[in-house]
Amino acid sequence: MRDLPDPNRLRLLVDVAHHGSIAGAARANGITASAVSQQITTLERECGVPLLERLPRGVALTAAGEVLAERGRGLVRLLEATRGDIDGFDDHLVGRVRIGTIASAAQALVLPALTHLRRLHPDIDAIVTVAEPHSSLAALHEGRIDLALVDVYEHAPMPIPPRVSATTVHREPLVLIGREPFPEGTTLADLADAPWVMPPPEAACGQSVRYACRQAGFEPQVRWETDDLQLLSRAVAAGQGVTLLPQLAIEVDPPGLHTAIPAGVRLGREIRAAVRSGERDRPLLKAVTEALKSA
Repeated sequence: MRDLPDPNRLRLLVDVAHHGSIAGAARANGITASAVSQQITTLERECGVPLLERLPRGVALTAAGEVLAERGRGLVRLLEATRGDIDGFDDHLVGRVRIGTIASAAQALVLPALTHLRRLHPDIDAIVTVAEPHSSLAALHEGRIDLALVDVYEHAPMPIPPRVSATTVHREPLVLIGREPFPEGTTLADLADAPWVMPPPEAACGQSVRYACRQAGFEPQVRWETDDLQLLSRAVAAGQGVTLLPQLAIEVDPPGLHTAIPAGVRLGREIRAAVRSGERDRPLLKAVTEALKSA
């Protein structure tokens, strides 16, 4: 009887199938392409059949490789869930957690959450990368991070990839920001003739704000366009226009800004913690998610 395939090598084959190349699998796992190639060669020896066809430009899975990769996906998910079950017997949280987060949540949510966790569990090792939601979700899918903090705006849906579970950890309104005080009851329509600064239309925040302005009957006159939310606040402080941003984005504003909730419309965003579905019960990830909710 042949030995069973090694699970770590099987994961590499699954990654090769997903990325379509040995180099892509190597990047996803933080190792060299040579190391991936050696592990796949060993896996082929364990299975007794070729799994990859080496081509002039890249590789292709053989029929046996396709079958093993398909079965391997389910096995990898099962092993991830099993690790979470086993970890549940240990009350002492230890290990590395890799987090990808949007910039506006890094200071307000991630820093206090990790500070709190480290006081309770000093053996936690956190690695944080600030990135846009689509980049963090891709990194989560590829196994380069363990938890992705992404934001979802009204009228700008954020598709969650298959086999990913997302939990809302924070909700907040979008607020008007201006250099002068807003009269009580100010609506978006009242600002139809004002200059605006806002994120670009391809950004979720920019898409949501433009939708709200159009629903109020006008196309905003955009003078500044950037996805740096703090820069937008500074542009408002410099008199370049008004804007509509999430509350967290203005907690470290320059002085002299005035805020208001626009009347007659409810706009907001959710910040969600996304993890691979097979790891949603892993104690360390559950603890991080709960700490983010409490931050």
